[in-house]
Amino acid sequence: MVASTELFDLIKRLKKSEKRYFTVNAQSQEGAKSYLTLFQEIDKQEVYDEPRLKEALKSLNFKVEHLAVAKINLTKLILRSLRMFNEGNSAEHRVLAMLLEAEILRKKGLYKQAIKHLDKAKEMAQHYEMHFHIFEILNRLVFIHIDTFGKGTEKKLKELLDEIEKLQAKTEKEARLQALAFKVTLLLFTKPLRDSSTVVEVSKIESNIQEFQVEVEDTFFSKLYYFVTHGSLSRAKGQHAASNKLFEKVMELWERNPLIRDMNSRVYKNYITTYLNSFHMLGNYSVFDEWLKKFDGIPDTNFDEEAGSFKDYYHITLLYLLNTAQLKRALNLVPKIEAGLELYKAKINKSRETTLRFNIFIVFFLNEKFSEALDWLGTMELDNKLEARADSRSLARIMRVIVHYELGHSRILDDLRTSVYRKLKKEEQLHEFERAILDHIRQLEQAMNKKAKNILFQKLITNLNHIGETFGVNNVAGLEEIICWAESRLNNKPYIQVLEARKKH
Repeated sequence: MVASTELFDLIKRLKKSEKRYFTVNAQSQEGAKSYLTLFQEIDKQEVYDEPRLKEALKSLNFKVEHLAVAKINLTKLILRSLRMFNEGNSAEHRVLAMLLEAEILRKKGLYKQAIKHLDKAKEMAQHYEMHFHIFEILNRLVFIHIDTFGKGTEKKLKELLDEIEKLQAKTEKEARLQALAFKVTLLLFTKPLRDSSTVVEVSKIESNIQEFQVEVEDTFFSKLYYFVTHGSLSRAKGQHAASNKLFEKVMELWERNPLIRDMNSRVYKNYITTYLNSFHMLGNYSVFDEWLKKFDGIPDTNFDEEAGSFKDYYHITLLYLLNTAQLKRALNLVPKIEAGLELYKAKINKSRETTLRFNIFIVFFLNEKFSEALDWLGTMELDNKLEARADSRSLARIMRVIVHYELGHSRILDDLRTSVYRKLKKEEQLHEFERAILDHIRQLEQAMNKKAKNILFQKLITNLNHIGETFGVNNVAGLEEIICWAESRLNNKPYIQVLEARKKH
């Protein structure tokens, strides 16, 4: 049986300050320090090796026959230490601590003190719009007042029940708007915007959002999800200027609510990248440096936040650098992204991981480093539908054919092209864009000379420009990159020169 690495993983995720806090507390305890010994020996290991751990513990007179139980108890002690260490680090921790203290006071029969604690907790929770905690606080107050029924209790209970009813109405609206916002966001991440089924789903969400209006008394998140839903719907319909304006309202909302913004800094950072993406869809990169600097200046307090910031920051930064022809800067980021993909792999979903890997492929492709580009394509599982949305998988397959063409792999090219053609047709992803490129590669292989190839490249450029005018350049993944590739080959110029010239226009 393979030994569990859960305790090892937990210890390795601790920051130095958290380790020091645990160690100081453990050393202050009376009696044997066996748990501290186990903690220190596990922390010494780079890779978890239980047989080596047992040998080390034996030499320190640790009873290894009780190791399994000791690991469970050490895990509990570490988690308790982390709770104590982080208790004052956020408003939510303080509210939860006051709830726990109020419960202790209630059980001691100190009802007035318990009510004071709950009132303070409610006041703080209301500042930060922690609705679920407010529900819990109100329910506890109701039960205490019922248990201690006396003069004025009936009036107090009516006030509390009115609060619960109003809060329920507000949070119901928020929950419905949240569901719509998540639906359209999921649609953007998973469905090709050109598909008729996507248009139908967008229409359904658009119909549902029409029943809502933003009211002054709405919760912060009701307002947020309202603008996010409308902004995402505009993007799905290719109305990028309107989408940008709506996400500008989202950012203004965050700026007007600094308490909620600071408590939800990870979510706020995610919306910075969404806002920047709305500029990307317009081909406007003038605000990127300012907002990326702001993003980078917001500290992360734990592994989860670090991982979220990593995937968002490097995704949008690569888009920025690639679309402003800063290809050397993009290339220099590759080692950092590669290291981050390994470090944060537990947090990064497959879709975002694949997007990052594909964008790194694009970095190498645009720098005409085709062997390295092919290596990165090889790290993507294109047959897994969970890896990326359908049009992204289709583009990766198309790009693989182009790279093999560039590398002169003529012996496998025809079979590969045919395989990709059949795969796309089976998945109903063989649209005008994909068909044009695959037909182009087939004809290139048959072309007898440079003149014939140039005619084919010119024809491809004309076809791709027509597709861009029909569907919108940003709605066809990879369209601009392949147009630049065709122009570079037609004019016998380095890709970077063609890209820079295209960006100037």
